[in-house]
Amino acid sequence: MRRALTGSKNTSSTTVSPESTEARIASSALRLFATKGFAASGIREIASAAGITTASLYHYMGTKEDLLVHLMRTSLERFVTVGRQSLEGLTSPAECLAALVRIHVATEGLHPLMSIVNDSEVRSLIGASKDAVMRVRDEYEALWSQTIKSGVEQGIFHVAEPSLARLALLEMCNGVAHWYVAEERLALGEVSDHFADMALALVDAQSDGKRLAVSTLGMRPASFEIGLVQRIYSEYK
Repeated sequence: MRRALTGSKNTSSTTVSPESTEARIASSALRLFATKGFAASGIREIASAAGITTASLYHYMGTKEDLLVHLMRTSLERFVTVGRQSLEGLTSPAECLAALVRIHVATEGLHPLMSIVNDSEVRSLIGASKDAVMRVRDEYEALWSQTIKSGVEQGIFHVAEPSLARLALLEMCNGVAHWYVAEERLALGEVSDHFADMALALVDAQSDGKRLAVSTLGMRPASFEIGLVQRIYSEYK
């Protein structure tokens, strides 16, 4: 009987045991989808990269689209989980926005292949498959929408089009996966704090007439959000 990969929590070589066949398949597919694109990646290529035959590959998965949907849904579900947990205990919209930016930047920096696939391959999905992925993505983006809306309603954020602000901020954070290299000058925590400051500037965050920044909010260190991302992803091993 075919044992479908869909439904498994193993999605990439960075988050699952490399000895597992499912892990090798997911890791190989993820790398190919991120570097070549879903349409240009063939079933034979995925099987070869995973070190198995094409016939064996079908024992672990349904279609190539099933594999893409699985990778994207599980990755986005982690985004939702880590996003919600980053907001726990925070009441200020400015702190909430900074926390969301930090976890998004951390995820893009630590798991760039997953992030690139999430950002670029929705276009490859149709029908029910696309709807399933979009529901999870919408759930994550709602955290941002609610935070920005709350900031505007409380007079802390000053932005005429909150929905455009959300799109601009997400696009800004998504780009990290394409250029961040851990060995470069800035550590990931520093990058996330700089991005959080830019996000607060974009929504014109103010309190008592003074502009808000990470340094003025008295926030916990960025290592908290980085550790949160690492912990949530490690739970999928």
